[in-house]
Amino acid sequence: MSDAHTIVVPAIGAFLPDFRVVDSADAMSSLAERTRGDGSTVVFFMRASTCPICRAHVRTLEAMAESGELGGARVVVVTPGGAAEARAVARSTTLDVFGSGDHHRDVGLGRFLTLQHSGTFVLDASGRVLARRASALPTASFSRKDIRETLARTH
Repeated sequence: MSDAHTIVVPAIGAFLPDFRVVDSADAMSSLAERTRGDGSTVVFFMRASTCPICRAHVRTLEAMAESGELGGARVVVVTPGGAAEARAVARSTTLDVFGSGDHHRDVGLGRFLTLQHSGTFVLDASGRVLARRASALPTASFSRKDIRETLARTH
């Protein structure tokens, strides 16, 4: 797969691609099962289960959810890897955490110059992308302000 392909994220208004994910208990499901239905969903794709900046973003999302700042939107955290990586993250959060295997690339978050990209997507109830932010630098792949503003427009 070319590097150019791996950095093309879904456009605003497009559906977030679906693929199989695994939770911390080794249960398989689809990303669509976890992100579609009633209301909006914030999906955060971690660069790695061990990335300290990504883990800080997960803590921020958890605090936002607990305070009501997300207006009831679901939060789904996706880490590269499998159940072991999902467990490593799930131990420190109440949010739903899944492993994507190597499917980060399916949402445009592949590797570029050996750096795994991370990103945040805000989806409507049908799985359409309302907002997106992606980067090889985890500090640039998340914006609390962008999430709040996008969700405020949809409620």
